[in-house]
Amino acid sequence: MDGNDLILNGEIVLDGMIMPHDWCEFMEGGCFSARMLREALAEFPGDVTVRINSSGGDPFEGEAMRAALAAHPGEVRVEVTGLAASAASLLIMGAGRIEMTAGSLIMIHDPSSCLCGTAGEHRAEAAVLETMSATYAGVYAARSGQSREAVLAMMAATTWMGAEEAVAAGFADALAGQAAPETPPPARAAAMALHQETLSALRRCAAHFNAASREGPVSRTATVGHSQAVMAATEEADMPQDDDTPAVATPPAARQEAPQAPAATMQAPDAEAITARAVEAERARQRDIRSMSAAFVAAGQLSQTQVDEVIDEGVTAAEAGNRLMALMAPAPQSGGGASDAQRVHVRRDEGETRMEGMICALMRDYEGPGAAFRGMRLRSLATTLNGSGRGFNETEEVQRGMMSTRMMGGAHGVSDFAYITTEVMNRSLLREYDRRGANWNIVTGAPMQANDFRELHAVRFGGDFQLKPVKENGEYESAVLADEAEGLTVERRGRDITLTFEAVINDDMSAFTRIPREFAIASRVMEASMVWGLIRDNATLKSDGTALFHADHGNLAASGAAISVTTVGAARKAMWEQKAYGAAAGSDDFLQIVPDRLLVAPAKEVAAQQFVADITPAKIADSNPFRSSITPYTVPHLGAAAGGSDNAWYLVSSDLPPISVAYLEGYEAPTVRTIEGMNPDVVKMNARHIFGAAGSEFRGAYKNGGA
Repeated sequence: MDGNDLILNGEIVLDGMIMPHDWCEFMEGGCFSARMLREALAEFPGDVTVRINSSGGDPFEGEAMRAALAAHPGEVRVEVTGLAASAASLLIMGAGRIEMTAGSLIMIHDPSSCLCGTAGEHRAEAAVLETMSATYAGVYAARSGQSREAVLAMMAATTWMGAEEAVAAGFADALAGQAAPETPPPARAAAMALHQETLSALRRCAAHFNAASREGPVSRTATVGHSQAVMAATEEADMPQDDDTPAVATPPAARQEAPQAPAATMQAPDAEAITARAVEAERARQRDIRSMSAAFVAAGQLSQTQVDEVIDEGVTAAEAGNRLMALMAPAPQSGGGASDAQRVHVRRDEGETRMEGMICALMRDYEGPGAAFRGMRLRSLATTLNGSGRGFNETEEVQRGMMSTRMMGGAHGVSDFAYITTEVMNRSLLREYDRRGANWNIVTGAPMQANDFRELHAVRFGGDFQLKPVKENGEYESAVLADEAEGLTVERRGRDITLTFEAVINDDMSAFTRIPREFAIASRVMEASMVWGLIRDNATLKSDGTALFHADHGNLAASGAAISVTTVGAARKAMWEQKAYGAAAGSDDFLQIVPDRLLVAPAKEVAAQQFVADITPAKIADSNPFRSSITPYTVPHLGAAAGGSDNAWYLVSSDLPPISVAYLEGYEAPTVRTIEGMNPDVVKMNARHIFGAAGSEFRGAYKNGGA
């Protein structure tokens, strides 16, 4: 499954459970992942509508999706069409606008988990869950405008909200199809943010006045009094009221009874100007921090929650940069000092970055997180996963590293070493596969998607569609639709890959380049062999039991002849006169097929190139009228070396290709899977490719036996 599966009628539809991408690949629909959403968003450079109906699922995937929505360059409008619960409610918080249909619901609650273990393990898990609750509450609070404490209470109580309740609480902007309220929830959030900025400005004013007392002749007593009054104002300030207007309460009289300096010795500062400058400075600080972190949020190296937490702490942009870089740096070796909750929270964020860095480093990609692991090889990967310095026996360290599950906890049923090496192999294979490209697509249409290994049908429709005179009573003569189908099944082919303990000890890095390259070549050879074999061997069509190229199909020359204006013209005539399937005898329902591709074996490459060469003939009779309308292609699979003919040549129309191909859904390229990943002596993988081809349309091709 990929991002295209989420796109329907120009919108993104999220329907089902939120799951890791690997799980979605093995399920027949009913789920979606962060990777699929990112791929779908990439198809919309501007504004996009996302419809969602989900009971939730994996919270980390939900956060990754929220970050993807927030980072999208266009406006994202989410419409809840049934339910956005649990992780799905977290997901939609990244949208620029949230709408709900009248009968839809939003549900928020505390995250939960299942654990079998010791009392210490349960306490550690509880700390993780508390950290998750606090983090997600911050996201909900920032979007809804409510306080973190209020949201935590709602989550603890498992709160369900209908459309109107969600809009009133700030979790949605409007009911679907209705205009937003005069003061939408985002405006309330903005008002609260401005309120906090104003409080910060007032506090800075207090600090400014205190500093002034040290630098000028102003009475320190008066300065302190003014500072205390400002600080009192900040302490008494309430959150925005029901009308969503930020308000700062007037300090009580008791707090204004600070000693006053003589008027002659004190010049009243321009508090409004100072506050305005402070607010503008605060806005600039937030803009700078969000700008510097945007690329890392989009890449998944930081979460928006982490960025918001740094902003809330009030640090400078420079300090924020240092803090964010520290979050993305490799996790340090565990030591004392931090609480369990803090350690777990940091390990989870940095662990993903470390794992991605190791994968990139093994692929010699040092542009991003791979830079921290520059020069890493197989043996150092194993010892790093085990934890360097545990002993003096390097062989045992490598074995322990190959079984370690410290980073993922064995979540995928494999060790960290097996997961990383398999991912490297998979990405390298995909890169090599894409780099080589397909040479068979000149005779095929767009690949079809097979849901299983049962037979697909490439269907041709036709019939007598000639317009008939309308009868006097207004009656129209019916047209009869006819169809014929070709059977097509996908095949699974593959081989095992074994990464041995000896290869790790010997630091054999060639496996990551040699094996993917060989499997990429084998995959392309497999595809080409299946496609070109149908043309070379003149496969029999299932629909009529007749060969693809046959006199009955009107696409086979009666006798072989060399490529020339005369023979190509005869082939074009035959293709021009092809009729739609089911057309009435004697009708003129011509398909008007225009061939634009000339296929030859290597032995006829020179002749084909000369036929379309750009030369000026001595006389009009020698001219080639097809020179600029036909492109020659040399195909080794058609020649005698492959069991075909060195002389035969073919004309093909790109508008009506003769062959149909298909991939198994979710397997549009060869893949590598771990089949044994907890063995200290070997990592066993499986490389497989699932592909099929069949002849489907004889009208779009013509064969001449050549000479």
